[in-house]
Amino acid sequence: MRIMVAVTAAIVLIGGAACVWLLRDDDPPAVARVVPPKISVDPPSPLVEALACREPLDPDNPLRIWIGGDSLAGSLGPALGELTADTGVAQPTYDYRTSSGLSSPGFFDWPERAIDEMERVDPEIVVFIIGANDSGYVRSTPLAADGEPAWRASYALLVNEMLNIFAVGGRPVYWVGSPTLRDEEKNADVEQINDVAREVVEQRDDTTYVDAFELFADSNGEYTPTLPGTDGKDVRVRTPDGIHFSTAGGDLLAEYVFAYLDDRCALEAQAVPGESQPVRASPGSGVVPGKGTGTAPSNPSTTGSSAPAAPTTSSSSSTSSSSTSTSSTSQTTTATDPPTP
Repeated sequence: MRIMVAVTAAIVLIGGAACVWLLRDDDPPAVARVVPPKISVDPPSPLVEALACREPLDPDNPLRIWIGGDSLAGSLGPALGELTADTGVAQPTYDYRTSSGLSSPGFFDWPERAIDEMERVDPEIVVFIIGANDSGYVRSTPLAADGEPAWRASYALLVNEMLNIFAVGGRPVYWVGSPTLRDEEKNADVEQINDVAREVVEQRDDTTYVDAFELFADSNGEYTPTLPGTDGKDVRVRTPDGIHFSTAGGDLLAEYVFAYLDDRCALEAQAVPGESQPVRASPGSGVVPGKGTGTAPSNPSTTGSSAPAAPTTSSSSSTSSSSTSTSSTSQTTTATDPPTP
């Protein structure tokens, strides 16, 4: 059951001293401590038999994390990559594709790419953000025989297809929905796209839905370009195109997702001071499909809360049709081809 993060999850007591070892302490989950009180989250159960990650983690055998998705992953990937890599016990790799979505495999085939990346990186955890470029899919099909929009069932199949690839062997998956969009029609559409994705995710084990739409909405549930940042002060979290994240926005989402990972894997508790891992970009990450090959920048967002300069326009007509690629001042080391795990 979804609860407001301001309310600490109650500990359910099970009779018998032999069951005490099952109980987590009654502190709120880490994710509840990094988001505004207006945000609802799904905290982990207060009863866990063990961490759902390999343990112990160490710098010589770090937790392998893969972060992928559309151009919004170009902000989330490097930002979350730095947070996890700085623990010294996690090795992140990110892969983003501008203007991509699940509903346009002819433009970019995410299932095919995911199969290749899961084999190449062999991640132990997957974080995937998608949906902003699928907004047009909502109006693309008529009503089905049951009176429901036909696109909902077909989009659910697309989400399930991705999860079947990601979650092989019980691999945990964090599915990040689209944030709010400034365009009102597209914003309404991605809210429906997110609803379908959430429904699919919540029916599966080892998958968690991360609500970026609510995180980046104002008190009325609408798009806003500014929000309290990770330090609590108001900051511009979106770029002027009304789609992408500023660096501050990418950092905010990264802190949010990191808290989920920390709750599951105790990354901060196992962190090794003075150690860090490189943040790796997958080969071809950041390249606009159909525009040739090249080396992706380490972070497509600009430093600070300002907007990226002169985005590169894609031939796609999808929502997120502009790349936010610019150079970054990030100190994180990037590599395009990690060694075989």
